[in-house]
Amino acid sequence: MERNRTSQEPLWNWRDLCLALGLPEAEGPEVGSVSIDSRTLKPGSLFVALDGSTGPVLTAGKGTGHDGHSFVRHAEEQGAAGAMVHRDLDADIPLLRVADTREGLWQLGIASRARFEGVVFAITGSAGKTTAKSMLAGVTQGFATPGSLNNLWGVPLSLALAAKDWQAGVFEVGMNRPGEIAPLAKIIRPHVAAVLNALPAHLQAFTSVDEIRDEKLSICQGMETNGTLVVPQDMEVPSLPHGLRLLRFGTSNSAEVRVSPVDSNWHEICLEYGSRSVHTEVPGGGEHRALTAAAVAACAIAGGFELDVMTRLRAVQVPAGRGAELEVAGIRILDDSYNANPVSMRYAIEQLKNRRGRRLAVLGEMLELGQSEVRLHEELARQAAALDGVWCVGRLAEATFKALPLEVSRQWFAQADSALLESLCAELREGDSLLVKGSNRVFWVNQFVQKLLAALAEHTSPNFP
Repeated sequence: MERNRTSQEPLWNWRDLCLALGLPEAEGPEVGSVSIDSRTLKPGSLFVALDGSTGPVLTAGKGTGHDGHSFVRHAEEQGAAGAMVHRDLDADIPLLRVADTREGLWQLGIASRARFEGVVFAITGSAGKTTAKSMLAGVTQGFATPGSLNNLWGVPLSLALAAKDWQAGVFEVGMNRPGEIAPLAKIIRPHVAAVLNALPAHLQAFTSVDEIRDEKLSICQGMETNGTLVVPQDMEVPSLPHGLRLLRFGTSNSAEVRVSPVDSNWHEICLEYGSRSVHTEVPGGGEHRALTAAAVAACAIAGGFELDVMTRLRAVQVPAGRGAELEVAGIRILDDSYNANPVSMRYAIEQLKNRRGRRLAVLGEMLELGQSEVRLHEELARQAAALDGVWCVGRLAEATFKALPLEVSRQWFAQADSALLESLCAELREGDSLLVKGSNRVFWVNQFVQKLLAALAEHTSPNFP
Protein backbone atom coordinates (compact mmCIF):
# COMPACT_ATOMS: atom_id res chain seq x y z
CA MET A 1 0.00 0.00 0.00
CA GLU A 2 2.96 2.33 -0.42
CA ARG A 3 0.99 4.22 -3.09
CA ASN A 4 -1.14 5.75 -0.33
CA ARG A 5 1.75 7.54 1.32
CA THR A 6 2.28 11.11 0.14
CA SER A 7 6.07 10.72 -0.12
CA GLN A 8 8.83 8.12 -0.08
CA GLU A 9 10.96 9.64 2.66
CA PRO A 10 12.87 7.20 4.89
CA LEU A 11 11.02 6.07 7.98
CA TRP A 12 13.51 7.75 10.33
CA ASN A 13 16.60 9.88 9.94
CA TRP A 14 19.26 9.60 12.63
CA ARG A 15 18.73 13.10 14.00
CA ASP A 16 15.03 12.42 14.58
CA LEU A 17 15.87 9.18 16.34
CA CYS A 18 18.23 11.08 18.64
CA LEU A 19 15.56 13.70 19.38
CA ALA A 20 12.92 11.04 20.07
CA LEU A 21 15.24 9.35 22.59
CA GLY A 22 16.46 12.53 24.28
CA LEU A 23 20.02 12.05 22.99
CA PRO A 24 22.36 14.73 21.62
CA GLU A 25 21.76 15.26 17.92
CA ALA A 26 24.22 13.41 15.72
CA GLU A 27 24.69 12.49 12.10
CA GLY A 28 23.99 8.93 11.10
CA PRO A 29 22.33 6.67 8.55
CA GLU A 30 18.75 6.77 7.35
CA VAL A 31 16.59 4.01 8.80
CA GLY A 32 13.93 2.22 6.76
CA SER A 33 12.42 0.01 9.47
CA VAL A 34 12.62 -0.93 13.16
CA SER A 35 13.11 -4.49 14.42
CA ILE A 36 13.46 -6.33 17.72
CA ASP A 37 14.29 -9.67 16.08
CA SER A 38 17.62 -10.09 14.28
CA ARG A 39 16.32 -13.21 12.47
CA THR A 40 13.68 -11.27 10.52
CA LEU A 41 15.44 -7.91 10.35
CA LYS A 42 15.38 -6.14 6.98
CA PRO A 43 18.57 -4.46 5.70
CA GLY A 44 18.59 -0.79 6.67
CA SER A 45 16.66 -1.32 9.91
CA LEU A 46 17.28 -0.05 13.42
CA PHE A 47 17.73 -3.04 15.73
CA VAL A 48 16.34 -2.48 19.23
CA ALA A 49 18.17 -4.75 21.69
CA LEU A 50 15.51 -5.53 24.28
CA ASP A 51 16.97 -7.33 27.26
CA GLY A 52 14.12 -9.82 27.74
CA SER A 53 12.74 -8.53 31.07
CA THR A 54 9.75 -6.27 31.61
CA GLY A 55 11.08 -3.04 33.05
CA PRO A 56 9.34 0.04 34.47
CA VAL A 57 6.93 0.71 31.57
CA LEU A 58 6.13 -2.97 31.12
CA THR A 59 5.33 -3.99 34.69
CA ALA A 60 2.18 -5.86 33.63
CA GLY A 61 3.88 -7.80 30.86
CA LYS A 62 6.08 -10.83 30.47
CA GLY A 63 9.70 -10.78 29.43
CA THR A 64 11.00 -12.75 26.47
CA GLY A 65 13.87 -14.33 28.37
CA HIS A 66 16.33 -13.38 25.59
CA ASP A 67 18.78 -10.49 25.76
CA GLY A 68 18.86 -8.71 22.42
CA HIS A 69 22.33 -7.35 23.13
CA SER A 70 23.62 -10.85 22.39
CA PHE A 71 22.24 -10.53 18.87
CA VAL A 72 23.58 -7.12 17.85
CA ARG A 73 26.38 -8.76 15.90
CA HIS A 74 23.87 -10.94 14.07
CA ALA A 75 21.71 -7.88 13.32
CA GLU A 76 24.82 -6.22 11.91
CA GLU A 77 25.41 -9.22 9.65
CA GLN A 78 21.79 -9.02 8.50
CA GLY A 79 22.32 -5.45 7.34
CA ALA A 80 21.10 -3.36 10.27
CA ALA A 81 21.76 0.36 9.80
CA GLY A 82 22.20 0.86 13.54
CA ALA A 83 21.14 -0.41 16.95
CA MET A 84 19.59 0.92 20.14
CA VAL A 85 21.38 -0.50 23.19
CA HIS A 86 21.77 0.08 26.91
CA ARG A 87 24.91 -1.98 27.47
CA ASP A 88 28.50 -1.24 26.51
CA LEU A 89 29.51 -3.29 23.50
CA ASP A 90 31.59 -3.04 20.37
CA ALA A 91 29.88 -2.85 17.01
CA ASP A 92 30.67 -1.70 13.49
CA ILE A 93 27.30 0.04 13.13
CA PRO A 94 26.17 3.29 14.82
CA LEU A 95 24.67 2.83 18.28
CA LEU A 96 21.98 4.78 20.11
CA ARG A 97 22.90 4.37 23.78
CA VAL A 98 19.91 4.79 26.11
CA ALA A 99 19.25 4.04 29.77
CA ASP A 100 16.77 1.27 28.95
CA THR A 101 15.91 -0.04 25.49
CA ARG A 102 12.44 -1.08 26.63
CA GLU A 103 11.63 2.49 27.53
CA GLY A 104 13.47 3.64 24.42
CA LEU A 105 11.10 1.63 22.25
CA TRP A 106 8.16 3.32 23.96
CA GLN A 107 9.76 6.72 23.36
CA LEU A 108 10.09 5.91 19.66
CA GLY A 109 6.42 4.94 19.55
CA ILE A 110 5.37 8.15 21.29
CA ALA A 111 7.48 10.29 18.96
CA SER A 112 6.12 8.50 15.91
CA ARG A 113 2.54 9.06 17.03
CA ALA A 114 3.26 12.77 17.64
CA ARG A 115 4.32 13.29 14.04
CA PHE A 116 1.65 11.07 12.42
CA GLU A 117 -0.53 13.10 10.08
CA GLY A 118 -3.49 10.78 9.41
CA VAL A 119 -6.52 9.46 11.27
CA VAL A 120 -5.54 7.04 14.04
CA PHE A 121 -7.66 3.98 14.82
CA ALA A 122 -7.30 1.51 17.70
CA ILE A 123 -9.02 -1.87 17.80
CA THR A 124 -9.49 -4.17 20.77
CA GLY A 125 -11.74 -7.09 21.65
CA SER A 126 -11.59 -10.71 22.73
CA ALA A 127 -11.64 -11.99 19.15
CA GLY A 128 -11.29 -10.61 15.63
CA LYS A 129 -8.74 -7.86 16.28
CA THR A 130 -6.23 -8.81 13.60
CA THR A 131 -8.96 -9.47 11.04
CA ALA A 132 -10.57 -6.09 11.79
CA LYS A 133 -7.18 -4.37 11.58
CA SER A 134 -6.52 -5.89 8.17
CA MET A 135 -10.00 -4.97 6.94
CA LEU A 136 -9.82 -1.38 8.19
CA ALA A 137 -6.34 -0.79 6.79
CA GLY A 138 -7.54 -2.22 3.49
CA VAL A 139 -10.65 -0.08 3.12
CA THR A 140 -8.97 3.14 4.31
CA GLN A 141 -5.77 2.29 2.41
CA GLY A 142 -3.88 3.06 5.57
CA PHE A 143 -0.96 1.72 7.58
CA ALA A 144 -1.12 -1.40 9.74
CA THR A 145 1.63 -3.75 10.85
CA PRO A 146 1.31 -7.39 9.79
CA GLY A 147 0.59 -10.04 12.39
CA SER A 148 -0.52 -9.36 15.95
CA LEU A 149 1.80 -6.72 17.39
CA ASN A 150 -0.74 -5.80 20.05
CA ASN A 151 0.96 -6.07 23.43
CA LEU A 152 3.22 -3.97 25.62
CA TRP A 153 6.14 -4.18 23.19
CA GLY A 154 4.18 -4.80 19.98
CA VAL A 155 2.16 -1.58 20.11
CA PRO A 156 5.13 0.81 20.51
CA LEU A 157 6.93 -1.15 17.80
CA SER A 158 3.90 -0.77 15.50
CA LEU A 159 3.84 2.97 16.15
CA ALA A 160 7.58 3.26 15.49
CA LEU A 161 7.04 1.55 12.13
CA ALA A 162 4.37 4.02 10.99
CA ALA A 163 5.61 6.60 8.48
CA LYS A 164 4.14 10.01 9.29
CA ASP A 165 2.42 10.62 5.93
CA TRP A 166 -0.09 7.78 5.80
CA GLN A 167 -3.71 8.96 5.58
CA ALA A 168 -4.71 6.46 8.27
CA GLY A 169 -3.04 4.24 10.86
CA VAL A 170 -4.67 1.17 12.39
CA PHE A 171 -3.32 -0.28 15.63
CA GLU A 172 -4.36 -3.44 17.43
CA VAL A 173 -4.57 -3.53 21.24
CA GLY A 174 -4.57 -6.80 23.18
CA MET A 175 -4.39 -7.81 26.82
CA ASN A 176 -3.92 -10.84 29.06
CA ARG A 177 -4.53 -9.30 32.46
CA PRO A 178 -6.04 -6.15 34.04
CA GLY A 179 -4.35 -2.83 33.48
CA GLU A 180 -2.75 -3.42 30.10
CA ILE A 181 -5.06 -1.61 27.67
CA ALA A 182 -5.14 1.93 29.11
CA PRO A 183 -1.32 2.50 28.90
CA LEU A 184 -1.33 1.31 25.30
CA ALA A 185 -4.28 3.53 24.42
CA LYS A 186 -2.47 6.51 25.91
CA ILE A 187 0.47 6.13 23.53
CA ILE A 188 -1.75 5.42 20.49
CA ARG A 189 -4.10 8.35 21.25
CA PRO A 190 -6.73 7.15 18.75
CA HIS A 191 -9.29 9.39 17.12
CA VAL A 192 -11.51 6.32 16.76
CA ALA A 193 -11.44 3.22 18.96
CA ALA A 194 -13.43 0.02 18.52
CA VAL A 195 -14.28 -2.62 21.13
CA LEU A 196 -15.32 -5.53 18.92
CA ASN A 197 -16.59 -7.78 21.70
CA ALA A 198 -16.02 -8.97 25.25
CA LEU A 199 -15.97 -12.77 25.39
CA PRO A 200 -15.01 -15.44 27.95
CA ALA A 201 -11.29 -15.33 27.17
CA HIS A 202 -8.52 -14.78 29.74
CA LEU A 203 -10.97 -15.66 32.53
CA GLN A 204 -7.99 -16.94 34.46
CA ALA A 205 -7.04 -13.30 35.10
CA PHE A 206 -10.58 -11.89 35.42
CA THR A 207 -13.55 -12.85 37.58
CA SER A 208 -16.25 -12.19 34.95
CA VAL A 209 -16.95 -11.17 31.36
CA ASP A 210 -18.07 -7.80 32.74
CA GLU A 211 -14.53 -7.25 34.05
CA ILE A 212 -13.17 -8.15 30.62
CA ARG A 213 -15.57 -5.65 29.04
CA ASP A 214 -14.49 -2.91 31.44
CA GLU A 215 -10.83 -3.59 30.66
CA LYS A 216 -11.58 -3.34 26.94
CA LEU A 217 -13.50 -0.09 27.48
CA SER A 218 -10.48 1.38 29.29
CA ILE A 219 -9.24 2.14 25.77
CA CYS A 220 -11.28 5.35 26.20
CA GLN A 221 -8.63 6.64 28.62
CA GLY A 222 -6.27 7.30 25.75
CA MET A 223 -8.66 8.66 23.15
CA GLU A 224 -8.35 12.08 21.60
CA THR A 225 -10.92 14.72 22.58
CA ASN A 226 -14.09 14.51 20.46
CA GLY A 227 -13.19 10.99 19.39
CA THR A 228 -15.61 8.16 18.63
CA LEU A 229 -15.97 4.86 20.45
CA VAL A 230 -17.37 2.01 18.32
CA VAL A 231 -19.09 -0.86 20.17
CA PRO A 232 -21.54 -3.72 19.46
CA GLN A 233 -25.24 -2.92 19.62
CA ASP A 234 -25.73 -4.90 22.84
CA MET A 235 -22.63 -3.84 24.77
CA GLU A 236 -23.30 -1.93 27.96
CA VAL A 237 -21.07 1.12 28.31
CA PRO A 238 -21.31 2.05 32.02
CA SER A 239 -19.81 5.51 31.52
CA LEU A 240 -18.58 7.39 28.47
CA PRO A 241 -15.92 10.03 29.04
CA HIS A 242 -17.03 13.58 28.30
CA GLY A 243 -16.61 14.61 24.67
CA LEU A 244 -16.62 11.11 23.18
CA ARG A 245 -19.26 9.97 20.72
CA LEU A 246 -20.72 6.46 20.77
CA LEU A 247 -21.39 4.60 17.51
CA ARG A 248 -22.95 1.13 17.60
CA PHE A 249 -22.80 -1.66 15.01
CA GLY A 250 -24.86 -4.83 14.65
CA THR A 251 -27.75 -6.51 12.88
CA SER A 252 -30.74 -4.69 14.39
CA ASN A 253 -32.22 -1.21 14.14
CA SER A 254 -30.69 -0.32 17.51
CA ALA A 255 -27.34 -0.08 15.71
CA GLU A 256 -26.39 3.00 13.69
CA VAL A 257 -24.28 0.83 11.36
CA ARG A 258 -26.23 -2.28 10.37
CA VAL A 259 -25.23 -5.43 8.52
CA SER A 260 -27.48 -8.04 6.91
CA PRO A 261 -26.70 -11.12 4.80
CA VAL A 262 -27.30 -11.29 1.08
CA ASP A 263 -26.59 -15.05 1.02
CA SER A 264 -26.92 -17.80 3.62
CA ASN A 265 -23.20 -17.94 4.39
CA TRP A 266 -22.70 -14.19 4.94
CA HIS A 267 -20.17 -14.00 2.11
CA GLU A 268 -22.13 -11.18 0.52
CA ILE A 269 -23.53 -8.55 2.88
CA CYS A 270 -25.38 -5.25 2.89
CA LEU A 271 -24.09 -2.46 5.13
CA GLU A 272 -26.35 0.45 6.05
CA TYR A 273 -25.74 3.79 7.73
CA GLY A 274 -28.60 6.28 7.77
CA SER A 275 -30.05 6.43 4.28
CA ARG A 276 -26.90 5.02 2.66
CA SER A 277 -26.17 1.37 1.89
CA VAL A 278 -23.51 -0.65 0.12
CA HIS A 279 -23.08 -4.30 -0.88
CA THR A 280 -19.72 -5.98 -0.45
CA GLU A 281 -18.07 -9.34 0.19
CA VAL A 282 -16.74 -10.57 3.51
CA PRO A 283 -13.32 -12.25 3.29
CA GLY A 284 -13.84 -15.77 4.62
CA GLY A 285 -17.58 -15.29 5.12
CA GLY A 286 -19.50 -16.11 8.30
CA GLU A 287 -21.72 -14.02 10.55
CA HIS A 288 -18.87 -13.27 12.95
CA ARG A 289 -16.73 -11.76 10.19
CA ALA A 290 -19.74 -9.88 8.85
CA LEU A 291 -20.12 -8.28 12.29
CA THR A 292 -16.42 -7.43 12.19
CA ALA A 293 -17.02 -5.80 8.80
CA ALA A 294 -19.84 -3.74 10.35
CA ALA A 295 -17.45 -2.59 13.08
CA VAL A 296 -14.91 -1.65 10.41
CA ALA A 297 -17.57 0.32 8.52
CA ALA A 298 -18.44 2.19 11.71
CA CYS A 299 -14.76 3.00 12.29
CA ALA A 300 -14.30 4.22 8.73
CA ILE A 301 -17.37 6.46 8.97
CA ALA A 302 -16.23 7.86 12.32
CA GLY A 303 -12.83 8.55 10.77
CA GLY A 304 -14.32 10.65 7.98
CA PHE A 305 -14.45 8.05 5.20
CA GLU A 306 -17.52 7.38 3.05
CA LEU A 307 -19.44 4.13 3.45
CA ASP A 308 -18.56 3.30 -0.17
CA VAL A 309 -14.96 2.51 0.81
CA MET A 310 -16.31 -0.79 2.16
CA THR A 311 -16.44 -2.13 -1.41
CA ARG A 312 -12.63 -2.43 -1.08
CA LEU A 313 -13.27 -5.23 1.40
CA ARG A 314 -13.51 -7.63 -1.55
CA ALA A 315 -9.76 -7.36 -2.07
CA VAL A 316 -8.73 -7.90 1.58
CA GLN A 317 -7.15 -11.26 2.41
CA VAL A 318 -8.07 -13.25 5.51
CA PRO A 319 -5.03 -13.09 7.83
CA ALA A 320 -3.14 -16.35 8.33
CA GLY A 321 -4.54 -18.45 11.15
CA ARG A 322 -7.80 -16.50 11.34
CA GLY A 323 -9.97 -18.60 9.05
CA ALA A 324 -7.95 -18.54 5.85
CA GLU A 325 -9.04 -21.29 3.47
CA LEU A 326 -6.27 -23.45 2.06
CA GLU A 327 -6.54 -26.42 -0.29
CA VAL A 328 -4.46 -29.47 -1.06
CA ALA A 329 -5.54 -32.42 -3.21
CA GLY A 330 -9.16 -31.25 -3.14
CA ILE A 331 -9.19 -31.10 0.68
CA ARG A 332 -10.11 -27.72 2.15
CA ILE A 333 -8.27 -26.71 5.32
CA LEU A 334 -9.87 -23.89 7.31
CA ASP A 335 -6.89 -22.46 9.18
CA ASP A 336 -8.31 -20.81 12.30
CA SER A 337 -5.36 -21.96 14.37
CA TYR A 338 -4.15 -18.65 15.78
CA ASN A 339 -6.34 -18.70 18.89
CA ALA A 340 -9.67 -19.78 20.36
CA ASN A 341 -12.25 -19.04 23.02
CA PRO A 342 -15.72 -20.57 23.52
CA VAL A 343 -17.54 -18.00 21.38
CA SER A 344 -15.07 -17.95 18.49
CA MET A 345 -15.14 -21.78 18.55
CA ARG A 346 -18.93 -21.72 18.22
CA TYR A 347 -18.79 -19.28 15.30
CA ALA A 348 -16.16 -21.37 13.50
CA ILE A 349 -18.10 -24.62 13.98
CA GLU A 350 -21.36 -23.03 12.81
CA GLN A 351 -19.64 -21.78 9.67
CA LEU A 352 -18.17 -25.23 9.06
CA LYS A 353 -21.64 -26.79 9.27
CA ASN A 354 -22.67 -24.84 6.15
CA ARG A 355 -19.98 -26.54 4.06
CA ARG A 356 -20.64 -29.22 1.48
CA GLY A 357 -19.01 -32.62 1.78
CA ARG A 358 -17.75 -34.10 5.03
CA ARG A 359 -17.32 -31.50 7.76
CA LEU A 360 -14.42 -32.39 10.03
CA ALA A 361 -12.58 -30.56 12.79
CA VAL A 362 -9.40 -30.72 14.84
CA LEU A 363 -10.26 -28.87 18.04
CA GLY A 364 -7.48 -27.86 20.39
CA GLU A 365 -7.89 -26.97 24.03
CA MET A 366 -8.92 -23.44 25.00
CA LEU A 367 -6.63 -21.93 27.63
CA GLU A 368 -6.95 -19.25 30.33
CA LEU A 369 -10.62 -20.01 31.07
CA GLY A 370 -10.24 -20.24 34.83
CA GLN A 371 -12.58 -22.36 36.95
CA SER A 372 -15.06 -22.88 34.09
CA GLU A 373 -12.52 -24.55 31.81
CA VAL A 374 -13.86 -28.13 32.02
CA ARG A 375 -17.52 -27.12 31.67
CA LEU A 376 -16.76 -24.93 28.65
CA HIS A 377 -14.89 -27.77 26.94
CA GLU A 378 -17.79 -30.15 27.58
CA GLU A 379 -20.21 -27.62 26.08
CA LEU A 380 -18.02 -27.46 23.00
CA ALA A 381 -18.81 -31.12 22.35
CA ARG A 382 -22.53 -30.33 22.05
CA GLN A 383 -21.77 -27.73 19.39
CA ALA A 384 -19.51 -30.13 17.47
CA ALA A 385 -21.87 -33.11 17.70
CA ALA A 386 -23.41 -32.38 14.28
CA LEU A 387 -20.06 -32.63 12.49
CA ASP A 388 -18.89 -35.73 10.63
CA GLY A 389 -15.71 -36.25 12.59
CA VAL A 390 -13.73 -34.53 15.38
CA TRP A 391 -10.17 -34.95 16.66
CA CYS A 392 -9.27 -33.28 19.97
CA VAL A 393 -5.88 -32.03 21.14
CA GLY A 394 -4.62 -31.02 24.58
CA ARG A 395 -5.31 -31.91 28.20
CA LEU A 396 -8.50 -29.85 28.54
CA ALA A 397 -9.80 -31.00 25.16
CA GLU A 398 -10.04 -34.52 26.56
CA ALA A 399 -13.27 -33.35 28.23
CA THR A 400 -14.57 -32.38 24.79
CA PHE A 401 -13.56 -35.72 23.33
CA LYS A 402 -15.26 -37.75 26.07
CA ALA A 403 -18.51 -35.79 25.63
CA LEU A 404 -18.70 -36.30 21.84
CA PRO A 405 -21.05 -38.89 20.33
CA LEU A 406 -19.16 -42.08 19.40
CA GLU A 407 -20.00 -41.72 15.72
CA VAL A 408 -18.36 -38.26 15.66
CA SER A 409 -15.31 -38.76 17.88
CA ARG A 410 -12.10 -39.86 16.18
CA GLN A 411 -9.07 -39.62 18.48
CA TRP A 412 -7.70 -37.55 21.35
CA PHE A 413 -4.05 -36.47 21.35
CA ALA A 414 -2.05 -34.84 24.12
CA GLN A 415 -0.37 -32.60 21.55
CA ALA A 416 -0.41 -31.81 17.84
CA ASP A 417 2.34 -34.19 16.76
CA SER A 418 3.19 -36.65 13.99
CA ALA A 419 0.66 -39.16 15.30
CA LEU A 420 -2.13 -36.63 14.73
CA LEU A 421 -0.82 -35.93 11.24
CA GLU A 422 -0.86 -39.65 10.44
CA SER A 423 -4.42 -40.02 11.72
CA LEU A 424 -5.64 -37.10 9.61
CA CYS A 425 -3.82 -38.23 6.46
CA ALA A 426 -5.34 -41.70 6.83
CA GLU A 427 -8.91 -40.36 6.82
CA LEU A 428 -9.04 -37.11 4.83
CA ARG A 429 -10.11 -37.36 1.21
CA GLU A 430 -11.08 -35.13 -1.68
CA GLY A 431 -14.16 -33.00 -0.95
CA ASP A 432 -13.60 -32.84 2.83
CA SER A 433 -13.48 -29.59 4.80
CA LEU A 434 -11.31 -29.62 7.93
CA LEU A 435 -11.37 -26.88 10.58
CA VAL A 436 -8.21 -26.47 12.67
CA LYS A 437 -8.81 -24.30 15.73
CA GLY A 438 -7.43 -24.05 19.26
CA SER A 439 -5.51 -21.79 21.59
CA ASN A 440 -2.32 -20.26 20.23
CA ARG A 441 0.18 -22.69 21.73
CA VAL A 442 -1.71 -25.79 20.52
CA PHE A 443 -1.33 -25.35 16.74
CA TRP A 444 -0.04 -21.89 15.80
CA VAL A 445 3.32 -21.84 17.55
CA ASN A 446 4.11 -25.29 16.15
CA GLN A 447 3.12 -24.32 12.58
CA PHE A 448 0.82 -27.34 12.58
CA VAL A 449 -1.26 -26.31 9.58
CA GLN A 450 1.84 -25.93 7.42
CA LYS A 451 2.98 -29.40 8.51
CA LEU A 452 -0.48 -30.79 7.74
CA LEU A 453 -0.49 -29.30 4.26
CA ALA A 454 2.93 -30.80 3.55
CA ALA A 455 1.89 -34.20 4.94
CA LEU A 456 -1.32 -34.25 2.88
CA ALA A 457 0.53 -33.24 -0.27
CA GLU A 458 2.96 -36.11 0.22
CA HIS A 459 0.24 -38.60 1.20
CA THR A 460 -1.91 -37.81 -1.85
CA SER A 461 1.03 -37.73 -4.26
CA PRO A 462 0.85 -40.32 -7.07
CA ASN A 463 4.31 -41.46 -5.96
CA PHE A 464 3.19 -42.10 -2.37
CA PRO A 465 3.73 -45.81 -1.61
